[in-house]
Amino acid sequence: MNNKRHHTDHLAFFDDPVEIQRFDVVRHSWLEKLNNQQLSFFWRPEEVDVTKDKADYESMSPAEQHIFTANLKRQIALDTVQGREPLKAFLPIASSPENEAWTAIWSFSELIHSRSYTHIIRGVLNNPSEVFDGISDIPEITELQADLDKYYDELEKWNFLKEAKETYGMDVDYCTRSHKKAAYLALVSVNALEAIRFFVSFACSFAQMEINKKMEGNSKIIKLISR
Repeated sequence: MNNKRHHTDHLAFFDDPVEIQRFDVVRHSWLEKLNNQQLSFFWRPEEVDVTKDKADYESMSPAEQHIFTANLKRQIALDTVQGREPLKAFLPIASSPENEAWTAIWSFSELIHSRSYTHIIRGVLNNPSEVFDGISDIPEITELQADLDKYYDELEKWNFLKEAKETYGMDVDYCTRSHKKAAYLALVSVNALEAIRFFVSFACSFAQMEINKKMEGNSKIIKLISR
């Protein structure tokens, strides 16, 4: 920790590392505002009662039950990626306190989402393993994961090469431009995931309540997730 530059001179990414986590004065005030907003959204899945959903689920036809569980499997798989990858991919290149904080808050929020799906399934099925087991064997889901993972993997590769060269003095083939390009593509991929792929599944969840008047607890949780 020997960086003498003031933290407000740091860019959000690809600058000197963060020394002290301080938020009294920040460079990116909009990001700090977003941090505070996200922290104010904290909630626990157990706050939502899903007991009625069990009766609703049991009253569904096999086709409706398949739609419900298949949609949940998709959400579980994608949020599993989002729950761990931001810390691995974006935290190493975050260079302002507020951006470092946002990455940690973001990852924690995704963990809450993942735990929400478990809460939903526990309330609906006597054996949650019926949903969890076999998710990785569904090609349509693994293809979605792979499409997202490839951008994270590329960024994490360049993160590793940068650290190997700058921290350990290893003779590796590192390219700053390629590293920044990988970060940009990963961010675009994440935005496409959150704004399109997740909201397609959310629309399915909301429709079960709005059209069929069923699975109210599930709908309330998805509403909390999509804020």
